[in-house]
Amino acid sequence: MNPENIFGCLYNSLFTYRLSQLIKQVPLISSNNQSGHSSQQILQILLSPRVFPIGFQLRVGDETMINTNNIADETTILKKFENFFTCSRQIINKNKKLFRETNQIPIIFLLSDDLQIRQAALKRWKFSLECFQSFENKCQSNNSDLSILANSNPVFHISHTNNPILAFQLGIFDIFLFSLCEQHLITTASGFGRFAAFASLKLRHIYSLFVDEQVSCENQSVPLKIAGYHWSGI
Repeated sequence: MNPENIFGCLYNSLFTYRLSQLIKQVPLISSNNQSGHSSQQILQILLSPRVFPIGFQLRVGDETMINTNNIADETTILKKFENFFTCSRQIINKNKKLFRETNQIPIIFLLSDDLQIRQAALKRWKFSLECFQSFENKCQSNNSDLSILANSNPVFHISHTNNPILAFQLGIFDIFLFSLCEQHLITTASGFGRFAAFASLKLRHIYSLFVDEQVSCENQSVPLKIAGYHWSGI
């Protein structure tokens, strides 16, 4: 072990899904909501060697899970978090050569405590299952587009739900899914995103942003060693 992987090694030595538990877990959080992707679809796509998944975790705040009455239009929502989507495009553009060489499709696995963000992003850039299932990835996305992979189910706050055990299970499963991503873009103020990025053992640099922070992600990223020291004392 070294400073870059010690947290991930320790985490995975303590917590790893058994296949039987994983099979049990996936139907637990299945959804009939066709506006997003089901848990089975997300897991299948993230595990596929045909895609290069970029984990994008956007934390807005606990109040979004408690107060669901504040509704904004799609344009306003996406404009507010435009810097994160711009950063996602920059990460993809930076790795175009890799995608050509490996014949992989870059996709964005979006996690957020705000349901409206996921719904708005899916409405505009939902990753096509037809594209995923096509022979030899013939329907690669346009350079200007994003391919968003996300569910459209509400997130439960463990302290504000009648079923805290279910909320905990869902959170752990989201961490597991996020750790499967090759690259991670997270909200700087979020411990949830950092936890999954450290556990992933991908050993890639982390990109992090504050809401409304206007910086370029072309070359700006944080090594795991430095990120762990600054954010988590690791």
